[in-house]
Amino acid sequence: MTWNNWNRKEDSKYQTMLIALLAGAGAGLAVGLLMAPKSGGQLRAEIKDALDEQFGAARHKADDLKNSAVNLAQRGIKEIQRTKDYAAQRTKTAVSNAVGGAARQAHDAVDQTADAARSAAQKTHEAIDGAAGAVRSESAA
Repeated sequence: MTWNNWNRKEDSKYQTMLIALLAGAGAGLAVGLLMAPKSGGQLRAEIKDALDEQFGAARHKADDLKNSAVNLAQRGIKEIQRTKDYAAQRTKTAVSNAVGGAARQAHDAVDQTADAARSAAQKTHEAIDGAAGAVRSESAA
């Protein structure tokens, strides 16, 4: 093998490796371009849009929760008002019944006292009449 023949074989080998290297680099570049992420500006814009969408959904959910809480609070306030009104009515009825019962008892006590006073007055009147009759009998005798 002469120097020229060896040199040609080596050149051919290097040419083949160089072609393979360039082909691999071209294939890698093509795959990289196809699989590469978007440009920085475009990627930031997509991230911002995705975050805006998520924040919007979170805001919407927060609004829904706030509205539910307000509705629940309003229903609670109405129920408390109904309970307060019911308790006030029941208390008024109980006091009225107690006062009415006490008034009836007082009226009955006054009636009993008046009856006892009439009875005592009748007995006193009869005693005075008896005493007056006895004094008249003694005076006439």
